[in-house]
Amino acid sequence: MRSVILILLIPFSLGKIIPESTNATVNSVGNCAGVSSTCEIDPFGTLPTPLLIRGTNFVYPASSAATTLTFAAGETIDFACPGGRVVTDGITTTLQVATASCVSGTRFIVNNARFLFRQLTCSVNPVSTIRYTGNSCNVIGREIEVGYQITTARFVRTMLICFDTSTQSTIYTYYDLVPAINNQIRGTPRPDWEEGSGIYSFSNVNSYYVRGTQRRTINTLVGLAATNTKYIQNNNYFLSRGHLIARSDYFYATQQNSTFYFPNALPQWQSFNAFNWDQAETDVQDYAARNNVNLQVWTGGYGIATLPHETTGTQVPLYLYVSGNTRLIPVPLLYWKVVYNPITQRGVALIGVNNPYITWNQIDQFCVDQSDRLTWLNWRKDDQSRGLSWACTVTAFRRIVQSMPNIEIRGLLF
Repeated sequence: MRSVILILLIPFSLGKIIPESTNATVNSVGNCAGVSSTCEIDPFGTLPTPLLIRGTNFVYPASSAATTLTFAAGETIDFACPGGRVVTDGITTTLQVATASCVSGTRFIVNNARFLFRQLTCSVNPVSTIRYTGNSCNVIGREIEVGYQITTARFVRTMLICFDTSTQSTIYTYYDLVPAINNQIRGTPRPDWEEGSGIYSFSNVNSYYVRGTQRRTINTLVGLAATNTKYIQNNNYFLSRGHLIARSDYFYATQQNSTFYFPNALPQWQSFNAFNWDQAETDVQDYAARNNVNLQVWTGGYGIATLPHETTGTQVPLYLYVSGNTRLIPVPLLYWKVVYNPITQRGVALIGVNNPYITWNQIDQFCVDQSDRLTWLNWRKDDQSRGLSWACTVTAFRRIVQSMPNIEIRGLLF
């Protein structure tokens, strides 16, 4: 777990006060404008960007059509820099979190001094935390949360994870998808993947995803020479670190970066990851934006993918970690995603086959496919090279995949 230094809010000098003459109402890009009784800011208009939070929640544009954040005069918002310090007009303060009050335009009062939004930054990019919560989940699982430690008692969560320590594999993840998702920040650098502290029973998880390593592991399991490229090829037929919650499922760069923890990934064939599953993720995001709705989303794996042994023909379960009789990080047979509108209580389960080497005849399609009823879903569900896929009612899905938490369902998510 990354350590976060927690600093109490104490009075301090924030540097010079911006004179009214140089700070008379500016708009979200810093241009002069008429006097306004509200503030409007570009949430990506300052770097390194603080967390823009209220309580334990991120603040977002008011609708899917909005790209800016607006505040009434006197309304407050917290600027937080977990792992660093708040910087005001180039001066690093002693604060990890500062409360700002809207004046107008992009002017805010912080500790009795006025600043433009672009003058309020962090000393470093905010540092995320992954940790066990102490709660159980799905009977056999332990609950993990990912987010930002603001104070000892204040944690801003980005996701929940249900983790099976016996297999060192995630059962499911949960996050909230916001209507403004298609106005997210784009093009920021991808961080390295991290394990977190005290999560895994072995070290260097990333090494087991390396193509050469997984080729040796899989080939040994199915009786092939270590360097044989029959299954783990030199194209997109290999096992990627498949995000359960996609980077693109989040609005802010800080949230996007928090997806790069290994408990938010399962081994996923890249041919499936880059095509039908990627399309499903995009379609769900577009649904939230087009309908201006908040969605709740659970994503997980089910079953274990197999390949036939070269000599016996017996189907062999696939794992990335094999040491003697110990087998960890199973390759899931299926990826699933339950998308739910908590207001209408309508939902759908999207399912994809995580094995490009099997056909429909080898799959137990355990519910009636609803894909053709969902006009917003654009995957090529019968294309084996992209990942065979189908959609279930949530009720039918939960009869088989009982790891999915129980939710009240009133119909399909049209």
